[in-house]
Amino acid sequence: MKKLISLILAVALLCASIPAFAEEIPAHVLVVWFSHAGENYNVGVIEEGNTAKMGKIIAEQMSGDTFELVPVVPYPEDYDSCLDAATEEQRTDARPEYDGEIENWDQYDTIFIGYPIWWGEIPNIVYTFMEAYDFTGKTVIPFNTHEGSGQSHSQRDIEGLLTSATVLKGLAIRGSKAQNDAEGTSADVAAWLKNIGLAE
Repeated sequence: MKKLISLILAVALLCASIPAFAEEIPAHVLVVWFSHAGENYNVGVIEEGNTAKMGKIIAEQMSGDTFELVPVVPYPEDYDSCLDAATEEQRTDARPEYDGEIENWDQYDTIFIGYPIWWGEIPNIVYTFMEAYDFTGKTVIPFNTHEGSGQSHSQRDIEGLLTSATVLKGLAIRGSKAQNDAEGTSADVAAWLKNIGLAE
């Protein structure tokens, strides 16, 4: 009888400890990204974009849902034409449309936002997304791929736009690494998540 009572008490104590642990790790995570396949600088012609590969690794490690920003009007596949299109969007401050919408937005408390750095800037389609939803009270974490510019000023730009959210320090990884070194990218992501307090 004493053993049975001890077992019941042990189970009760274990159950009581679960909510406290759950509060430390985000329960509802969404990983959103824009990524460009086709011809990319320093990696050639690819079937899946660099940022998409990085985003999937983050989603796997965070057990998060995913949403890809797929433009209604696709960007050109070849590098020079894509450069021209992106430059024109930057010049006119365009807001390109993307397919679909995020269901149950309110359930997500932690949002990762991913993008390539295009000529020093966040692609305009990512602004379309950030301006479409209410980020009040949410935790936002940027991530990006690049080929030498790091985060550029994208961290500051997101902090300036999403003032009602808590924006944590983002991670920048070279596109060539994200594309060709899944193991190394996964290790970088794991270390980053631990550093910003989202993983043990």
